[in-house]
Amino acid sequence: MQATSDQIIGLTKLQHVDLSIAQLERRIDALPQKKSIAEAREKRSAIQQKRRALLGARKDAETQIASLREQEQVQVEKLEAAQRAIEEAAGDYRVATACSAELEELSQAQAEIAEQIASIAARLADIEGMEPQVDTMLSRLDEREAALVEEYRREGGALLAKIGEFKGERAQLAAAVGTDIMAVYDRIARAKQGVALAHLVDGACNTCRAKLDPSKVLALRSEYPLSQCPHCGRLMVVDKRYAG
Repeated sequence: MQATSDQIIGLTKLQHVDLSIAQLERRIDALPQKKSIAEAREKRSAIQQKRRALLGARKDAETQIASLREQEQVQVEKLEAAQRAIEEAAGDYRVATACSAELEELSQAQAEIAEQIASIAARLADIEGMEPQVDTMLSRLDEREAALVEEYRREGGALLAKIGEFKGERAQLAAAVGTDIMAVYDRIARAKQGVALAHLVDGACNTCRAKLDPSKVLALRSEYPLSQCPHCGRLMVVDKRYAG
């Protein structure tokens, strides 16, 4: 593969820059704050889900109580009507007896409604007591996440700034290497976890460590100064001493 000495030097520097960028990115990924932030957000999601469930339960309880209050009012009106009917019966035993039986049934129904209201009201009180606790938990998580994000930005920001410097240098090196060779380099880098360059050293690839037979070494020497490793496919720099 045709390449000038400047392109070879550029490729060597480029590989160093790319490996440095990859190392810095791994350091960013390994920052402890990143995992802690993810955990805090996961906890917040679970608590927010519980908060929504509490809100739904509170609304349901309030709706049930309102409905029961309406039923209770109807029962009160029926009780008053039954009481008036008894008073108006004025000695009519049969009417008074029927109204008294109705009055008893209405009183029992009213008591059952009151019992349901009390039960739901107790549940509503529990819900309303839990809501501030949940809100406090969310507030504390927000504070913790904000602190973690600030730490992450502080530590990760310095690493990102260094990555930015390397990427600027990379752009200059890529321009010096040229479009054609860069296209091959980038394709191999994507396939080989970022390591696209190798050197022929003592008849072997110094990256994949494959020992090459003399015929392959001879073929590589004929392509001085740049070829590809016949074993791993990486771009291979053939040193001048191997020029055939």
